[in-house]
Amino acid sequence: MTHTVRRFILVDDDPLNNFLTNIVLKKTLGEILVHDFTVPEDGLEFLKFEAEKNAANSKTILFLDINMPTLSGWEFLEAFERLDASLKERYTIYILSSSVNLSDIDFAKSNHLVSDFIEKPLNKAKLMNILG
Repeated sequence: MTHTVRRFILVDDDPLNNFLTNIVLKKTLGEILVHDFTVPEDGLEFLKFEAEKNAANSKTILFLDINMPTLSGWEFLEAFERLDASLKERYTIYILSSSVNLSDIDFAKSNHLVSDFIEKPLNKAKLMNILG
């Protein structure tokens, strides 16, 4: 039996939040693979590369911030939408944001690309809720 390592991608311009999310993921789940990006465009490029390397039957969880200076989370999702369907199906996207703007929360929850809106910071309880 092969052991599948859970994979995560963090796209957030705040390196401290990426660091803290990384700690929560590793302390809660143990052996995982995390790639974090403070430049959203770099994260988009990586998605294309990462998906080619990994099995299609294993999804990568992507935590995406909304408010970033060069490319917002919404703009990231627009670019993601244009990717090939076989590539998009390899990711499960969660908005991880400190935004308390109800329109952001509603938009995230109504977007077909987004599984859920999670308020920062990520903690063990929120992570376990996501993972079931």
